[in-house]
Amino acid sequence: MEPAFPHLFSPGRLRGLLLPNRLVMAPMESNMAAEDGAVSDAMLAYYAARAAGGVGMVIVEYACVDRPLGLGGSPQLAIDDDSLIESHRRLTTSIAAHGARSCLQLFHAGRQTLRRFTGGQAPVAASAIACRVYREDPREITAAEIEDLVEKFGRAAARAIAAGYDAVEIHGAHGYLIGGFLSGAANRRTDGYGGSLDNRLRFPLAVVSAVRRGAGEAPVIFRLSAEEFVEGGTTLEEAVEMAPRLVAAGADALHVSTGTAERMDRNVDPVSAPQGWRIPLAKRLRAVAGVPVLTVGVIRQPEVAERAVADGSADFVALGRALLADPQWPEKARRGAVADIRPCTSCNWCVDQLLAHKRLGCAENPRTGRETEPPILRTGDGRAAAVVGGGPGGMVAALLLQDAGFRVTLFEKADRLGLGLVASATPPGKDKFFWYRDYLVRQLERSGVALRLNSDAGVADILALRPALAVIATGATNRRLPAAETGAVPVGFAHDVLTGAATLGDGPVVIVGSGETGCECAEYVAESGRDVLLVSRSPERRLARRAQYVYRRQLVGRLESNPRIRIETGVEIAAIGHDHVILRDREGKDHRRAAGQMLLALGRTPDNGLADALRAAGLPTHVIGDSREVGRIGDAVHDAYAAVREVTRSGDDGQSERVTALSC
Repeated sequence: MEPAFPHLFSPGRLRGLLLPNRLVMAPMESNMAAEDGAVSDAMLAYYAARAAGGVGMVIVEYACVDRPLGLGGSPQLAIDDDSLIESHRRLTTSIAAHGARSCLQLFHAGRQTLRRFTGGQAPVAASAIACRVYREDPREITAAEIEDLVEKFGRAAARAIAAGYDAVEIHGAHGYLIGGFLSGAANRRTDGYGGSLDNRLRFPLAVVSAVRRGAGEAPVIFRLSAEEFVEGGTTLEEAVEMAPRLVAAGADALHVSTGTAERMDRNVDPVSAPQGWRIPLAKRLRAVAGVPVLTVGVIRQPEVAERAVADGSADFVALGRALLADPQWPEKARRGAVADIRPCTSCNWCVDQLLAHKRLGCAENPRTGRETEPPILRTGDGRAAAVVGGGPGGMVAALLLQDAGFRVTLFEKADRLGLGLVASATPPGKDKFFWYRDYLVRQLERSGVALRLNSDAGVADILALRPALAVIATGATNRRLPAAETGAVPVGFAHDVLTGAATLGDGPVVIVGSGETGCECAEYVAESGRDVLLVSRSPERRLARRAQYVYRRQLVGRLESNPRIRIETGVEIAAIGHDHVILRDREGKDHRRAAGQMLLALGRTPDNGLADALRAAGLPTHVIGDSREVGRIGDAVHDAYAAVREVTRSGDDGQSERVTALSC
């Protein structure tokens, strides 16, 4: 059968290596390595799942070439000792068995690390300039150490090839050691390794030459940040000069990325980042490099990837977070089953897991990072199951129960599914969450799940199904002001405005509460042309403090620069008039502010009264998502997965059929 995207699924060549298609798994930190830097069983299963999904090549995550100084995290993969070769060989053998090629990324953290990773030693860097994120004072690496490190990169490349890798990649991007030498912002040396671009290239070029020798005839890829987006840092114009020099030193391909730790929003982009925005940067470097170029970053749809290859912008497309959400992305694209691809929304749940020093995970795909766990068992045997609540947790629970062999009825009191996702998707720049809502709705509509919309299910409705179990995902209720809401100014809820359950009135809008919902609603209201006053009881200007780290930085920046939004902290609502509100500050002084409408964003409270009633009636009942504890989309989805695993385990008789794929 002809592939649906012929350019994407045509063979591609890197030096003498033929890849079966143009899709590459991008290297991503996983926190799954063994404590000694070897490949763990969890890592083996994680990469096997992506290789089996149909990528042409897997670029395995950053492997340290010089422990402990070069470590960027813990646990982290390493390739600085011959004793590690055998564990890597297990991985390359597994990847090859699934029809993909393998590549290992060679890495040194430089200044972007912590002393707890480097054995208590000060990190080394091009110059003694601390990264504003890591805040560790590095020392300037000496010329003798540079020469020694060049050889370590070369020996690491040789070990990688001995372990069976088909290619190696040098990590010269994102502000780590090699990227730090390239960057005028991080490299202020006064010797032959600093100053001019020629000097800043000296160490990276030496590494490329050493890796070229160590890799033999295998391809060498160099990953670089074509733009760092920091003052004085690498620019596209400089990258254009660098590209042919790197190729002349021995690079067979360039992997074009952007950003540093200080500009993580240009590295692991937030939800607001446009799809495929780096592709023009790859095209610019491809025009001068004379070798294949890999493009990466916020490429979510096969049409975008196909166009990048077809129009000559890039030779290969690297998929990162998209493969966390759906390892089968390539195979589904090849078959043309685009609607079945579980879409990455750039929510950065994965990043938050790593920042919390946990194993890599995905909000939408609970199997990511858990590939060694047994699959969900098919123990339903046609028994009835009720799910109440059609948000992300409820929809996923219904689909998983259906896959597990239950006869599922999903109740939703609204006239449509996924209102929680609508609230997430409605604020400016967050429309990718509609992708996930639409995906889940499509999966439900083609499943055997019985949908009952406009149904505020009670105990009798559920028990009438004679179910074996119920899953409650009814969400949470909006908190009100402690005092009575009086006065002519209409009072509503920010969450209801974002879901479309409530409309905006005329005049200025006062939003009470500066959490993520309040901040997002303020931006949404301001975009409609209304003036907004965002007020908070907290004396500190800590807006959206629980929002995802990368996204929050951009959100707060937009709020503070928006001329339609005024922010007042350390105040509370003292009274509501017919066209105004009275704010009382911490000194007890009152301030009158014009208002045509007031929206509350004071948080939400779990709603699990139905669960208590069902349990009292003797029905096994599981509470998930905001009904259990108000959280994020990923919390609800993971709750659903955990609940269904528990249900199916309890029915395992040792003969049950396994559900081998996570269809939701």
